[in-house]
Amino acid sequence: MRSLRRQQRRPSADRFVLTDCVAEPVSPDAAVALLRIAAEAVILQDEAEAALLRIRRRESLGEIAPRAGPLVRRFFALRDDLPTGLHREEQAQLRDQMAAILHSHAMALSVAMEFLAQEWRSPVLARQLDELTDLGAPARRLDEIHRLLAGASAPPASERKEHGLTAAAE
Repeated sequence: MRSLRRQQRRPSADRFVLTDCVAEPVSPDAAVALLRIAAEAVILQDEAEAALLRIRRRESLGEIAPRAGPLVRRFFALRDDLPTGLHREEQAQLRDQMAAILHSHAMALSVAMEFLAQEWRSPVLARQLDELTDLGAPARRLDEIHRLLAGASAPPASERKEHGLTAAAE
């Protein structure tokens, strides 16, 4: 009769890789990735504010959650995708601000849905829902960050003139 004992596996040395604690190399694509994430986040925050308006109107959570839930997850995913190898200190600061804003947006939408689900339990929650308007100062700051990053990636004025771009065409 065969034994039913599990074979003991020994961890192999090649399965565990230790990495050095050094900063990632600076990537020229990091600034482009930062701009891309900022642009997507600005678009998503418009959708999140539309969802907040629906929550404020007390629409069915069953209709709101299928779109708002993925928005929450996407805000968190964008935060996780923020690049680390940035050229300048200003970009690193903007990255850190974006991380906080993306987290704030995800939590604001998530908490608003929770309030809607639990509104019947407390008049305080109902008042909070009545006060929902938008994503507030973090959204305005994200708009500013996007403008800053987009301006930094724009070609210099001399190149714009060479290609026939003028202030009116921009």
